[in-house]
Amino acid sequence: MVHARSFSFTDDSTSVAFPSAPTLSSSVTSGSSMNGPHSIDTALLLFQLRQAQSSWYQELFQSSRDPLQNSSTYIWQMCQEMREWSESFPDSLPLAFKEFFDLELLYSYVYCLAPSCRVQAVTTYGKTLIFEYSIAYMQKIFPISRDPINTAFYTYHDALRVFFVGSQFLAVLSENQDDLLNGVVPYTPALAGAPPPPPLPSNAGVDNIDRSINCVTHIRETLKTFGHRWDDSKALLSSFETPAELLLSSLRNRKRHMEEFSRNSHSPSAHMSQPTFDSNNMRSAFGNGGGLQGGHPGY
Repeated sequence: MVHARSFSFTDDSTSVAFPSAPTLSSSVTSGSSMNGPHSIDTALLLFQLRQAQSSWYQELFQSSRDPLQNSSTYIWQMCQEMREWSESFPDSLPLAFKEFFDLELLYSYVYCLAPSCRVQAVTTYGKTLIFEYSIAYMQKIFPISRDPINTAFYTYHDALRVFFVGSQFLAVLSENQDDLLNGVVPYTPALAGAPPPPPLPSNAGVDNIDRSINCVTHIRETLKTFGHRWDDSKALLSSFETPAELLLSSLRNRKRHMEEFSRNSHSPSAHMSQPTFDSNNMRSAFGNGGGLQGGHPGY
């Protein structure tokens, strides 16, 4: 997925069962640990996630270019299946693996929600989810990238993931800057018999300007750190720098105007409305919501 190449095999002969092993529930019941070289339970969790990723990646990016009917229903369903997978983690799952799976989940959310061959226009709520899940992803990967203990657990593919998440974050924020920074959550009704829309993180809509500035800064710093380990990451940082600096300048100006407005206003702060900024100048650095110009869906 990170290279935007074919993920799935379509030949039925490659559809095989998972390795035979005791079920997760039986392992947890018996009190056995998921640590150790002989435990396959953690691998089975990864197989389950890869199976889910393979399903929606094949459908959205590899199977066809025809518009997908009822695309929101399909995407909501895929997100729900991955969320249910994350809720199945046993208490015995080692913390390092849980962090790895949490990152995979957030990255998968952003990827599944992003523009694809079959769903080229992302809904307003989908852009809000990309905004929030991108921030959540960077809040996790940034400290990991700076922790020397984790260097062997992560690879150049994580640099590609950071670049992809960053490009999607910049794209949705450049298109919907006023609504996203003002914490406007679009109404998305749940249809009868259809999966519910994915939930927003608990801190959604809180301090969005500061969180956006921190997110862009963390993306740049993470790519810079990865550039010390893998030379190819330096090219990713170089591609990200210009649009990131343009967005940071816009965010800092907005924050400064907000602070000035707060100091000069005689109205209670709870009743103040945020000033509106024209974000059209941001859009030239991005395509039509598909990430950085010249970027690749998997980058």
